[in-house]
Amino acid sequence: MNTDLAEIILWEASTIFLLVGSLLGVLAGLLLILRPQLMLMVNRVASRWIPTRRLHLMLDHSVSIEHWFYRHHRVFGMLAVLGAVYLFVSFGLLFDKAVAIRRLSGYIPFRLLDGLLDALVLSALVGAAAAFMTGLFLWLRPSLLRGIEADANKWVCTRRATRALDRSRDHVERVVVRHAPRVGWLLLLGSIYLFFVLVNWLV
Repeated sequence: MNTDLAEIILWEASTIFLLVGSLLGVLAGLLLILRPQLMLMVNRVASRWIPTRRLHLMLDHSVSIEHWFYRHHRVFGMLAVLGAVYLFVSFGLLFDKAVAIRRLSGYIPFRLLDGLLDALVLSALVGAAAAFMTGLFLWLRPSLLRGIEADANKWVCTRRATRALDRSRDHVERVVVRHAPRVGWLLLLGSIYLFFVLVNWLV
């Protein structure tokens, strides 16, 4: 019942979204045919470029908490060990697969649910084993983790990788400017067709 209601709401929302989009497409197509200069002015306002370099510079730097972390290594080690023991008990001893399947079978097909539960239990137990060993080392011998941590904490600056993305590309706009009436007719006809198909489907 809930699934049917969710599907109905999703279909109605999608239909309304497409109807509004088709009407906007009709308006944009008419503007491109009759007043392309006005459409280009609207596009210039809507396509204002906002570079992300300043935000990227704020985020792309290392924040070191290792000093504070190792100062309280016993507390964090004990918490990690307790969390690992809790996972071992919950997923290794108390987890009842049959009960979980019975409760979730109404939402997920049985074949998929069976595999997902096995993967969940396996990943939880493997994660608990890793957390238990890490917690013991952190609690008793934190110096053994410093080498692993140094290798894992190598800073990789993403500025070079994202520089190519942080660039304005106006190829589509230039094509539309050169062929404004043709693009307007295509957009107008496509939007009208979509509008009548949706109205016919609703009726």
